[in-house]
Parts: sequence; C-alpha cells; structure tokens
Amino acid sequence: MPGNRKPRQTNPRDQNSASRRKRREGPVSPLKRERIVSTALELVDRDGLRALSMRRLGAELGVDPMAVYYHIPNKQALLDAIVEAVMAAIDLSVDNPADHPEERILAAARAYRDTMLAHVNALPIMLAHGPATPAAMRPVERLIGILRDAGLPPAQAFAGMQILAAAVRGAVGMAPAPQDANPPAPEQIEAMLRLFPPSEFPNLLEAMPFARDFFEHGFDFGVRILARGLLTEARTGQPS
Repeated sequence: MPGNRKPRQTNPRDQNSASRRKRREGPVSPLKRERIVSTALELVDRDGLRALSMRRLGAELGVDPMAVYYHIPNKQALLDAIVEAVMAAIDLSVDNPADHPEERILAAARAYRDTMLAHVNALPIMLAHGPATPAAMRPVERLIGILRDAGLPPAQAFAGMQILAAAVRGAVGMAPAPQDANPPAPEQIEAMLRLFPPSEFPNLLEAMPFARDFFEHGFDFGVRILARGLLTEARTGQPS
C-alpha cells in the first residue's frame, strides 16, 4: 500500500553529481572576465600562487574549467590579468601635484606598498610578469610624471621609477608574515644577541634594538633617501 512504502534513499553519489551539474549550469553570477580575474586573485591571496590552476579556478567559480578559456585563453593571460588587477588597485588619488616632489614620491611609494601588502602572494607574479596593459601602466605613468615634474629627463625618470618600484617590492618581500605579527619576547632577543660576540659585531649589536621598528619606519626613510638622491640629480643635471 502507498502508506507503507519506504522513502527512497538518496545516493550520495547522485547528490554530488547533481551539485556539480548545478554549479556548471547555474553559476551564482554570469561568467565574465572581471569575475574570473577577481576570483583568481582571491585564490592567490588566500592559498598562494601554487594553488592557482585552471581546474582549481573553475571549481572556485562553479563552472567547468573549459568555460574559463572562453574569456582567458591560457595561464599566461591569466597571470597578466592578475598583474593588471593589482596595479589597477593602486590609489592614484594620493598624489597631489601641489606637494613637494619628495612628498609626492613617498605617497606614490606608500600607495604601491599598501596595495602589494594586500596581495603579497601575488608578488612572484609581479616580479615575473611586469605590467603590460594600459590599466596596469597608469601607476607607472604617474610616477614617471612625478619625476619629470621634478626636473629629471626621460631616461633618468624611467630609471628612477624602476629603482623606486624595486625598493617597494623589496620592502614587501621583507614584510613580516601575519603569523609573525607578534614581536619576540625580550628574553628571545637577548638569547639571539648572545650569539654575536661584541668584539666582532659591535655595529650590528648597536643597531639591533632598532630592527623591530624597521618595517614601519625604515620604509619611509629609505624612500626619502632615494627621492632626495633623484631630486639632487634633477637639480645638478649630472650623474651622481
């Protein structure tokens, strides 16, 4: 009798297949290039560059990986798109042409640093795949323009841009990892310092107490030194 019929047991395999079919047929939002790139960058931010693959990206998007190729032809194009997304996120509004050139250079360097710190796992991509599109080149154009406004000729302005960008990327590479945010205890520092005999390392031991604050304050110091050197070059017009 109908009333005595046992309910049909659902096969977990059928559930998984239906779930995968639903992801393929009905993504949360239409698959567009912007969504693909933002999801790829989120994946790199969260799990690192090694986690990025077309298969993994398709899973994150809830689509068949082959659907991604309709918008982005290959892995190289995806990496270029990630570089563009990071560079386009740099806040160009921090630049005030009325400020002193040194302050403009520092503001531009900070904006680049802050964006890179938000996407620190993308640093290897930035090093291997430089900006190559109009959106990615706008921060580059702005920094070269700042140096040109300061009086540097085109060749020196381009070189200055490269030097400053390298300094920012180097600082980002030295940034403490989130799990290292808590400074070591004083006894740990003392134990480490005892490894260095004062007779051999007097300068290092004298400077070591300032190492803790280096990332916070040393960045501005280093960029200002570079900026002043570039501005001196602009005033003298002679190679230093």
